[in-house]
Amino acid sequence: MAMVDIPIIARGRLIMPGDDAVEFKGRGGSAFRQADPHKHVHDLVLGDTSRLRDLHDTPMAGIVEVLAELGKQLSLDDNPLLQESFELALQAGGLAEPILRGVYDALPRMFDADLMLALVDKTIGLRYIDGWVPGGNGFETVSIRAVGTRQLHITAGNVPVVAAMTIARAGLTKSDILIKSPSNDPLTANAIARTLILIAPDHPVTRHIAVAYWKGGDEFMDSQIVRTSRIDKITAWGGMSSVRHIQKFLTPGIDLTALNPKYSMSMVGREGLESDEAMQEAAIGLATLAGFYNQTACANTRIVYVESDTDEDSIEQVVELGRKMVAAYAQLPALLSVPFVTANRELEAEMDAIRDEDDFYHVEGDTLNGGFIVSKFNDRIEFFDKLSNRVVNFVPVDSLTDVIKWCDDTTQTVGLYPESRRADLRDAFALAGVQRLVSLAGGDPMTVYANSHHMPPGSPHDGIEPMRRSVRWVVDMQPAHSPAHG
Repeated sequence: MAMVDIPIIARGRLIMPGDDAVEFKGRGGSAFRQADPHKHVHDLVLGDTSRLRDLHDTPMAGIVEVLAELGKQLSLDDNPLLQESFELALQAGGLAEPILRGVYDALPRMFDADLMLALVDKTIGLRYIDGWVPGGNGFETVSIRAVGTRQLHITAGNVPVVAAMTIARAGLTKSDILIKSPSNDPLTANAIARTLILIAPDHPVTRHIAVAYWKGGDEFMDSQIVRTSRIDKITAWGGMSSVRHIQKFLTPGIDLTALNPKYSMSMVGREGLESDEAMQEAAIGLATLAGFYNQTACANTRIVYVESDTDEDSIEQVVELGRKMVAAYAQLPALLSVPFVTANRELEAEMDAIRDEDDFYHVEGDTLNGGFIVSKFNDRIEFFDKLSNRVVNFVPVDSLTDVIKWCDDTTQTVGLYPESRRADLRDAFALAGVQRLVSLAGGDPMTVYANSHHMPPGSPHDGIEPMRRSVRWVVDMQPAHSPAHG
């Protein structure tokens, strides 16, 4: 792929790479050029908070209107900017073409007007973002308002919807944002912001979006940007190293929302092994939750805890469940999952190292078509955090409640089979830190996928409400007998 020139987006302006151009290496062998971000710090940050007044005074109806129009322009077939970002994400990211296309095809839906209004009303309240709301119940002289903030977003590139989500949330919270693009998706946020410039160059939402790339760990950039005079809120989607790095620059007055790496799992009760029909249904559910987006998302299952004894016959049943899961990968539509074209050598080396340890493990499959490792004892493999390429570790447990010891606030999504176990488990797992409990039942990949992703607007993300945390809540207290109130 030819070298791609990427402009810095600076609140409605494009700063193209010129004499100060810097070449960056993306992942997957990709490369792109951009103006040197070191020389454009002042273009990237807003500074004076009074400059937020134009967005602050814009009614939410006007914001939703322009964002909805933006959504209509985000068709991959008709938008050359998105086509360019798609090609670069295909090379730099980890998603195969049909999966990435499905992700891009979902972008317009994220800017649906009704969904955006519902999102604001659920997480903030439309009245609170558009004006001062009296307390009521004898507190009419006390008013509350949600106010937009200056934000830095360090986004993740494993799934490009994060770029669209970030831009939508910025407008819906009436906030000024600087997006630091990731190396495995350096252009999607840029393309969406440029599309907005084309359709509404002078709109306040457009005037409060900046997008640029700089290398993770760049001490100069982070020290210049993460200052109370320039930033109020930070949302960091990156890995633990990037979060630790940004924490070095935090001072009182800057609020960090760290969407740390999450790990997801599934649980299958004894009922899932009692019949071929139940095992097949559980296997399809497992294949879907492990396989969608080719196991690149935080919500993907990587470990399956199965209620089973550890004698030879019981382990053989767990092995059979694993075989059915791998066979079910072939049933997944291409927009969810496809075989890999390149092996994961590091993971395969780990699998090969334990393949002959028959007393402890059963290993089948590979990192091209998928595979599984059955632990023959009640614990996960040592390299569980390296599981990818649709490879899953099955772990026998005496009871599903035993799984609680492996749960904490890094545990995002837990798939469950059968549904009859849900009522007895959900409170215990909620207290243990689990953030989402979904179903493995359904028997059809798209049904399982829909059931695990179809949530109402404004649902919590990773156990928090990011939009509600993105605004500042201000209280205005007038005297009880103020002339303004009679």
